[in-house]
Amino acid sequence: MKKVLFASTALVMTAGVASADVALSGSANMGLFYDGSTTIVKNEIDIDVKATAETDGGLSLGASMDLDSAHNNSATTQAVSNDPEVFVSYNGLTLTVGNIGEAQDVGGISDIGFDGLGVDDVVDALRENGSDDVRVDYAFGDIAVALSADSSNSDVAVSVSGDIDAFSFAIGFRDNTTGGNDANITVGYSAGAFAVNATYAEAGSVDGFGIDGSYTTGDVTITAAYAESGANEAYGIGVAYDLGGATLAGGIAEVNNTTVADLGISFGF
Repeated sequence: MKKVLFASTALVMTAGVASADVALSGSANMGLFYDGSTTIVKNEIDIDVKATAETDGGLSLGASMDLDSAHNNSATTQAVSNDPEVFVSYNGLTLTVGNIGEAQDVGGISDIGFDGLGVDDVVDALRENGSDDVRVDYAFGDIAVALSADSSNSDVAVSVSGDIDAFSFAIGFRDNTTGGNDANITVGYSAGAFAVNATYAEAGSVDGFGIDGSYTTGDVTITAAYAESGANEAYGIGVAYDLGGATLAGGIAEVNNTTVADLGISFGF
């Protein structure tokens, strides 16, 4: 009886699909990275596969996954698929299940370099716990609200973010059943060629803050960032040149008393 019911339900759900589409997109980079003692050649490839369908009634359905690969000198790491997700959406409301980003993981500051030197990680790591498996998103105008949960431990996270004229904001909170709660807030402001972001985050008894500022002139953007959390501290400066479809970037930073630097090119497709 149950098998017949499930099969009938599947037929009903698929019979009304009006259109379907499969799209590939992604990004890649290559360059040099200095870790404080050694310079390595590195590259990364991230390919996103996304399939979507729409029913006659306007219900959007979809699934996505990432294909990732990274290479540092002669060492290559590969993952056949990451972040498998399935979603359903209607009138700005989206329900997603799978390996999903946590709702409170919003905001943060900019990093330095073509692939990131880790300045932002000093504070942004306080709002990153891993992934959840159920998430609901709702967008109205320039405001987005998200709620996510991890069914394995009953952790719940929520966030709200958006833009109001030249200002941006992001607020996140997570109720951790296995430890202290997490909270974070980021505010930003942009005016012409200048932009600045400031963030504060706390995870249990540890807190931290960070700030970044950038200036753009023509195709060149200069970014400086600073962050600290507990005994950790990082700061750096980077330059990015817009090639039109690609970006040539590099930076130098001091991360927990170690000087790091990189130079490379990145692009999307």
